[in-house]
Amino acid sequence: MSWNFTNPLLILCNATLLLFPSVQDLKTDPQSQEPPAAHGDPVLGERIAGGVVSERRLWLRGIGDFRAGSGGLISLSLADETRQVHFERGVLDMEKSGHDLWVLRRSSPDARKFVVSVWKKDSFEDMASFTASEKDEPISLLSGAAGLIVLSARAIRILSPGERAFKLVKLKGKFRGGFQETAGAPLGGDSVYVGFNTGEWGGGLQSVNLRTGAVADVERRDTKELCAGPLNSDCDPVTGVIADPQNKECVLASIGLVHIFSHGRILRVCGKNVSVVFEKTETVDIFNGKKLEMTDAFFGLAPAAEAGFWGISSEALYRFGGDGTKQEEFPLPKLESVSGIFLSRKLPGVIVVRTDANWAVSVSGYTPLLVPLEDPGPELHNPH
Repeated sequence: MSWNFTNPLLILCNATLLLFPSVQDLKTDPQSQEPPAAHGDPVLGERIAGGVVSERRLWLRGIGDFRAGSGGLISLSLADETRQVHFERGVLDMEKSGHDLWVLRRSSPDARKFVVSVWKKDSFEDMASFTASEKDEPISLLSGAAGLIVLSARAIRILSPGERAFKLVKLKGKFRGGFQETAGAPLGGDSVYVGFNTGEWGGGLQSVNLRTGAVADVERRDTKELCAGPLNSDCDPVTGVIADPQNKECVLASIGLVHIFSHGRILRVCGKNVSVVFEKTETVDIFNGKKLEMTDAFFGLAPAAEAGFWGISSEALYRFGGDGTKQEEFPLPKLESVSGIFLSRKLPGVIVVRTDANWAVSVSGYTPLLVPLEDPGPELHNPH
């Protein structure tokens, strides 16, 4: 992206547009004319933070607010679209490990006790718990080679298979923090990567060693320009992190921002080495014959069958081979209301869900949330 953040006029224009968004920015959805409910979903709100398909249900969690201690958790049946509320609030994160669905939640809104539960036989079973201070707030739940991992502001907690107590590793260093965090573990090795999304204020990527707790920044700035990339914590919000299907000690990371202009790419990260896997560039006219080069913003990644992966942008769904070669591209479909949630099941292998999670830190409006199907057999395709 080539705009100059040091230009005072441009800074003023950005501030003005933040205060007075355009009609395009205020659309409820570029593919749907239906307005949102006055206060969003009664459990999830407008800010749906994550989605998983497990046991033929679409599971969705909301961001919630500080008074609720975090968001709620619902599921929608993929057979008949019936809706079930599992937790009205208190859910911090969820993760699918193998065929199991795990949830990290507060025991109660004001408590400092946190519980990890697994879905079994139509209910959640509590498997382990821990207490943490206000300065050690949990950030993310993820699955790695070592087991289930809870990342928090000051520690790593690892729940090995078959265990009911966490192994604690204190951090050496600090996580950067952001409005939203996303984490992923490589298929091998002893590190995990945490991406931060603070919209127009950037975000970036950090790694943490599971043995030592050492936290390290991951950057790559090819020039001395203020927002030079391809991975710049000052300007690049990281919106997704998944294991690299072909490189066992690497991860793939997506960058996405629509804030006046579009900006994003997909990266491969192996330790300190950062390379660009995919970037779609477009040149647009702005004013007085001036041209601007923009890149497509990506808002999520997900594993796909046959060692490939999915990437979703503000404009399209992409399927990539494991080496990062683009295999297919699908325009985003119109989203329809299903039990109060705007989504589409018309694309092969994935469900697209609408969220305004990025709207809190940019003028992106509603952005797509990518949820892969666990096994896209006939019973999981759109019944309509």
